[in-house]
Amino acid sequence: MKLSRTLLFAAMLVSITACGPSGKKVSNHAFTSNLAGLTLDQSQAPTLVYKRPGAPTLAAYKRFIIDPVRVDYRDPKMREISQEDLRQFQVYFYQAVEKALKDGGYEVGTRTQPGTMRISFTLSGLEASNLGGAANVAVIAAGAVVGLPGVFAVSVGKVTVEGVFREAMSNRIDAVAVSRSEGSRVFKNKPWSTWADVRASFDNWAEGIRKAVDKAHGK
Repeated sequence: MKLSRTLLFAAMLVSITACGPSGKKVSNHAFTSNLAGLTLDQSQAPTLVYKRPGAPTLAAYKRFIIDPVRVDYRDPKMREISQEDLRQFQVYFYQAVEKALKDGGYEVGTRTQPGTMRISFTLSGLEASNLGGAANVAVIAAGAVVGLPGVFAVSVGKVTVEGVFREAMSNRIDAVAVSRSEGSRVFKNKPWSTWADVRASFDNWAEGIRKAVDKAHGK
């Protein structure tokens, strides 16, 4: 049985933060999109989810346009990340979502036509360093010297993603979601670098979108 209109976007957004780096409460987020006509779904906390009542279901879409991933430079944290690193994150995120949808048999392109959803992402609050993994390894090594196990990571990757989902023909915004995630501070089988934490967050978004579209199409 297909999900109702109200639940379809919710299912997608819940899937995004269901696993991987832990979701954190989003506070004082400066939206880049217009929320007019959208209502807050408080049941999706800690993810912020705004939806348009009566919007078409995801079953209406088999074709997608993914805009180039943007960076919100109003957030001063973003100016602390090198342009090269930011570019790598933007490209990785775009390619992760593109691959997930194409692997599901959906068309991803740039042409606007009926049955097309437009997806836009904006990054902010990004805290990541390619030296983060080295810092974590140093903690483990120092603990080994004094006979104490390295249990907690000292450096984890963090990122806030704002996702906007539009009906492409009219450019009408039907849903906006904002999630804040960070890597686990408890080491498991190996210390993740801060870059790996951020990439895992992007992978979760890609997987969540793909799963929800599949479910809407009865796959």
